[in-house]
Amino acid sequence: MPPHITTELNRPYVPPTGTTVTGTVDVAPGRKEEGVVRHIALCIDTSGSMHQGGKIERAREGVRWVCGLLDDEDYLTIVSFDSETEQVLRPTRWGDISREEAMETVDELTAGGGTNMYEGIEMARKALATLSDREGMSGTPVRRLLLLSDGKDQHREPHEFNDIAQAVDNQGIRIEAAGIGDEYEEETIRTLGTTARGKWTHLQESGDIEEFFGEAVEQAKSVVAPDAQLELDVAPGVEVSEVYRAVPQAQDVSLDWEANTAIVKLPDLTEREEQRVVLKFHVPAVEDITAADIDAGPVTLADVTLTARGGEARETISVEYTEDPDKLAEYNESVQLDHQQTVIKTELGKGNVSAAETKVEKMTKIHGDDATPVNELKAETQLVKEGGRAERSQATQIVTDDDRIQ
Repeated sequence: MPPHITTELNRPYVPPTGTTVTGTVDVAPGRKEEGVVRHIALCIDTSGSMHQGGKIERAREGVRWVCGLLDDEDYLTIVSFDSETEQVLRPTRWGDISREEAMETVDELTAGGGTNMYEGIEMARKALATLSDREGMSGTPVRRLLLLSDGKDQHREPHEFNDIAQAVDNQGIRIEAAGIGDEYEEETIRTLGTTARGKWTHLQESGDIEEFFGEAVEQAKSVVAPDAQLELDVAPGVEVSEVYRAVPQAQDVSLDWEANTAIVKLPDLTEREEQRVVLKFHVPAVEDITAADIDAGPVTLADVTLTARGGEARETISVEYTEDPDKLAEYNESVQLDHQQTVIKTELGKGNVSAAETKVEKMTKIHGDDATPVNELKAETQLVKEGGRAERSQATQIVTDDDRIQ
């Protein structure tokens, strides 16, 4: 079964003078028709601070756990970084190495020195690149770079990681980035996970490392179609703004433009995990409108195409111009709530509590105190305000129920 998409707007009718509408694009992944070959690169911080709280030992246990999840056709790479970087295990087909050999490499992960995360990511990227065109694979290649760090890069600022994350993404590699402890640079971890269309997260305890590695490797096995993106072929005069990935994690999106087509890059499509994009369209005024033009039928704002390795789907986003007050009053509140929740959760993920509070206050005026999403966001904003990194990370998760954000 191929993937498919559905679209909704908060207002199906707009006045001739134009307005702004909010929309959602839901992506259903379809079902997997062939197996996958996982290319996993573990990029592990082995700086001196990883000694604290048993983090390095739990990291070794996490690697051992990953080894138990791999199939013979999968490939594993292990890169460690402290002041220097080391390829502890070159890209290796799992069926070509004994478990004893693999465990010997795991034991080489020892903590000491500073933190050179950038070079560690670059080494892992190059290692995965050597597998990209390998012949004779039994399934679709799915590439993951799993980053674990408890410190700040000693040579690079957070904004400098955007370029390397983009380079990783351009190779079809998704980054799952995790920070643990109180000393890592949260903006760096967030930039890596967002730009490379993966996820970013905070690990509360060293015992969470195994779960982080294990879930990421298992999720890679359920990929239906990698390299997914939405192409929005927008009509003349239509503007697209405020684009966010809502599900599986609230993240803001920078659009790529090709002529009049906006590209929204998506995480890999995985079984049983729908995705959602929320965005705004500015609908232009109708030029030289006459009475005959009003209520003349749907006007296309954008033709939407989902492309991914393994499938394609199409849909159209349309509105109707009208001066009928009853039609103009039609309003899909759930779409508006989806957008507002996603924006607020993205702000909370960045720790921008003041901005989130302002937006929640506006939601309250529009939807009232009794609206469940408003009350939930108030509570979540307070948790982030009183808490720390764990609460910020958790705030970006939007739980769906029957394909709707609640």
